Amino acid sequence: MAAPLPPRTQIAPDLWLDARLALWLAVPRLLVVADLHWGYAATHRARGNLLPVWGDAEIATRLDALLADYQPRELLWLGDSLHALAGRTAAEAWLRTAPVPVTILTGNHDHRWPAATATSHVRDNLFFHHGDRALPVPPTATLEIIGHHHPAFVWRDGAGARVKLPALIAAPRRLIMPAFSPWAAGTAWNDQLAPDDTLWAIAPKRIFAVDVSRLQPPSRTA
Repeated sequence: MAAPLPPRTQIAPDLWLDARLALWLAVPRLLVVADLHWGYAATHRARGNLLPVWGDAEIATRLDALLADYQPRELLWLGDSLHALAGRTAAEAWLRTAPVPVTILTGNHDHRWPAATATSHVRDNLFFHHGDRALPVPPTATLEIIGHHHPAFVWRDGAGARVKLPALIAAPRRLIMPAFSPWAAGTAWNDQLAPDDTLWAIAPKRIFAVDVSRLQPPSRTA
């Protein structure tokens, strides 16, 4: 028997959030991920910080599984695809055998990488960019989709227990993607929500909207 697929939930018409930290656009068959940070360990090791050689294989495995399950026409990397140029080897090796076209937007970590060729991408009523810089305001009917911030949901029970999960933040005109990198700790977002925002917490076997007004606020150092 085949293993069950990881959960996904519909967060807007034709937009699905997959628990593997990806966004699926059903009509154009476009798969979107943000902040992969390929080469995180390699970059640190090149600087003398001997992190374990881990992360790139996990990124490749998760991308391969998403492509196999969704069969997209295209893949979009939403910036900070590399952690730094020193870690480009694994990313470029994966791209050489990618079975679909990959559009790579620039982020603040990879703006010198030749493979990152554009700062933004427009598709129908969707406006994609990394989110690290001010860009022209998109038209009124456009949904902005960004990365950069690595949002997370943090919960405490008041007795010392603590849970931290990657999150997607859905506002009426903007989505903030979770970081795809397995090294990304995430930025606590509980107390940064606007009144109309929805925080979607992402666990390996469940995706759920959180009513943060009922929770104890996390500290900024969470």
